[in-house]
Amino acid sequence: MASKSDNDSNDEFDGIDIELPFLSFRAGRGRWDWDMRYEDDDYRRARRRVRARLAFYRHLATYAAVIFSLVVIDALTGGGLGFSLWVAGIWGAFVIWQAFSTFVFPSVWSRETEERMIEDELRKQRGG
Repeated sequence: MASKSDNDSNDEFDGIDIELPFLSFRAGRGRWDWDMRYEDDDYRRARRRVRARLAFYRHLATYAAVIFSLVVIDALTGGGLGFSLWVAGIWGAFVIWQAFSTFVFPSVWSRETEERMIEDELRKQRGG
């Protein structure tokens, strides 16, 4: 992994690199470093949406691989497709739910909506 050192030149970093939304930590080969991240709300919202999309794509790929494997196993063993279709149907419903919540209704079920509703409720309680 390449990283930036204090003088902004690239050097090789061999160790653990942990990147959290609010903190970056590196440790390895006799050195360690940490950095607090202060990001604006727009960046956090965009990152959250991108992560939700990526999580959906991973879920969809896992779904396709597992269902394909089950269909192949059922076809090779001569057991029919009953079990595979049940798993595909039930799991598929969850994949569709995630697709709707990720792409169709992100503004309805998002954290931003929750935060906005909390702020509205606080304003009502305070009488304003």
